[in-house]
Amino acid sequence: MREGTTLKEYYGKIIDSLDLNDAQRELLKLTWLDYLLLMNKSARNGWFSYNYSQLIVIFFSLLIPMLEGSRLKGFDYFGLTIISLLSLVVATLTALNRQLGFDAKWRHYRKNAEMMRNEGDDFLALSGNYQNINNHKEAFKSFITTITTFKRQEVSSYLQNDNDKNKNDDKLKTAQQNY
Repeated sequence: MREGTTLKEYYGKIIDSLDLNDAQRELLKLTWLDYLLLMNKSARNGWFSYNYSQLIVIFFSLLIPMLEGSRLKGFDYFGLTIISLLSLVVATLTALNRQLGFDAKWRHYRKNAEMMRNEGDDFLALSGNYQNINNHKEAFKSFITTITTFKRQEVSSYLQNDNDKNKNDDKLKTAQQNY
């Protein structure tokens, strides 16, 4: 890929050059390329959310003891308020990281993006599952079927994980009520 070229432009040009009809090229862009771009964007956003929140937690966690130590040397009520607010930020970001699973999300999206990209690269190069097929027209139906199956499994997996999370939350609430 050339420097300054976006992933969409790069793959768009390759797709446009394939020996497919216009409808197939558009379907390829909608079904595969847009999903790849979505997974890449979600992975990038998740990575930033996780890493930046972790950096803030680390920084404030290191800052709190320093402020507390200086409080002993005449730090007033204002300093205690700052320490309390910083502690609240650390606790909130830690809870959000745990509850929203930023780290698991960005890994999940990165894995899916790479799987999508690899499948697309195999199709474009007529390699891997497509190596015994002579041209892109013949491989198209198989490729779209593979991508659609993957996306269906992704939705099913997401719903199952969400359902499992809700069951675990319900078990926790029941345990807390019984305690």
